Amino acid sequence: MKNLIIILVSFLFTTGYSYAQAVDANNNALNALATYGPDGANIGASSIVRNPPRPIDGTVYLFDSWNNKTLILTNSQEKPFELNSNINFNTKLNAFESKIDSETIFTFDFTNIDKIIINNRVFKNIYSPVDGGYRIFEVIAASKDFEIYKNYSIDIKEGSPNPQLARANDKYIIKDSYYLKKGKSFKKLKLKKSDILKATGSKSSLVEDYAKENKLNFKNERDVQKIVGYYMSL
Repeated sequence: MKNLIIILVSFLFTTGYSYAQAVDANNNALNALATYGPDGANIGASSIVRNPPRPIDGTVYLFDSWNNKTLILTNSQEKPFELNSNINFNTKLNAFESKIDSETIFTFDFTNIDKIIINNRVFKNIYSPVDGGYRIFEVIAASKDFEIYKNYSIDIKEGSPNPQLARANDKYIIKDSYYLKKGKSFKKLKLKKSDILKATGSKSSLVEDYAKENKLNFKNERDVQKIVGYYMSL
């Protein structure tokens, strides 16, 4: 087995100066990615990729491609760090990752990150009392009164040795669920009319009329974003 070289990549923060050097995105290799500052805050670490003992179809990654335009906003630096390629979200590990090479992955640590915006989609590390710890959620909609988050997880559909079923291998299935954070309340949410209107409180009748007039579906994520956008304008 050939020797593996683990490239240690660290992030350090400062105001007014940052540095990033990424190699050709076509081969998904990340040579270096860093900012410099006095606090020495580290927001990631590298690890070796190990293949599962048996092949599994599908993918654990949320985005089809690793070529995703990304902004990383840290807790100590006003100017966001920009990464134009080589990043994806691992739904199994609930973590953002970059490929250093074919055998090494850099995993981002959200301790010193405020949020990651990837392809205009916002992700934040939120404490979930439902899950008993911090998780990275996609922010679907946010107002001054409540926020709606989307959680991603992975499930494995078992394969079968029966050749008539044509699925000998196991398969990754990406699942999602929604959460509503309102005040101190944090609970699972179903995208349905009654739950969304309940979150809008005294303005629910106006929101309901707006959704009806514009033929918006409370079960549709994009429509819910429009509905919450209207709520914020009231």
